[in-house]
Amino acid sequence: MMMPDPAGKARWVLETKNITGIPALALHDIAKSEKIPVRMEAFPDEPGFSGELLFKGDRRAIIVNTHIPSPQRHTFTFAHELGHYFLGHAPTYEQDDAAGILCTAEGIKTGSSKMEREANTFAVELLMPENRFLPMMFGAAPDFALIKSLARQFQVSKQACGYRILDFTREQCAILYSENARISGYKVSRSGKGFLRNIKQIPQGTLAHEAISTKQGQETFQECDPEKWLVRYTALTQLYSCTRGIFEKGLAMTILRWS
Repeated sequence: MMMPDPAGKARWVLETKNITGIPALALHDIAKSEKIPVRMEAFPDEPGFSGELLFKGDRRAIIVNTHIPSPQRHTFTFAHELGHYFLGHAPTYEQDDAAGILCTAEGIKTGSSKMEREANTFAVELLMPENRFLPMMFGAAPDFALIKSLARQFQVSKQACGYRILDFTREQCAILYSENARISGYKVSRSGKGFLRNIKQIPQGTLAHEAISTKQGQETFQECDPEKWLVRYTALTQLYSCTRGIFEKGLAMTILRWS
């Protein structure tokens, strides 16, 4: 049986639906063209529920939980559910005469199953297609200005945008997200794989930890000790970090670059 190609399917959707503008703004049009009703509604009693693709006979519908006030997150969930639809994923539950694929925020974030990972890959390519995204990087290394600019242009979250940049950069780098100094997510560039330590907390004694502790973000990249971050390094290794965040909420983003 042929394995699904989530990114290829996303490119097919963009081409066949003639999506030439910002893909994030075309999601409702894509759903409408497939006769899929979409329900954007807040479910405050189910904060862990992110979205769902509903099945009823030959009909499909999408629900997106808007309880968390993040339009960019709603957009990604919407694209994720379209991924389940276009990839032909089977329902994960059946109840009475209905069935569906119920997606939690944690399941989408971690790619908790093969289907969730495929839907994530579809959503990333649909919202930030390589043939449009890569040229706009201009070969630049990841920094906060680049992430902010591209996130605004593609109308996605800074996290999704930062991770997408790491798909294409040739630099050895990583982006880490933390909550109260505990790492909640991270991604490493292809050339940087195998270098980053397996850490669960922002290491003490680093500039990142100082920025989080003092609630003062770094204006620029500053050199720091590679031993704190890397499992592979030499005396010639130079590592630079920059950390900013919404410190009143305990949230921070750290970019590491090394050579």
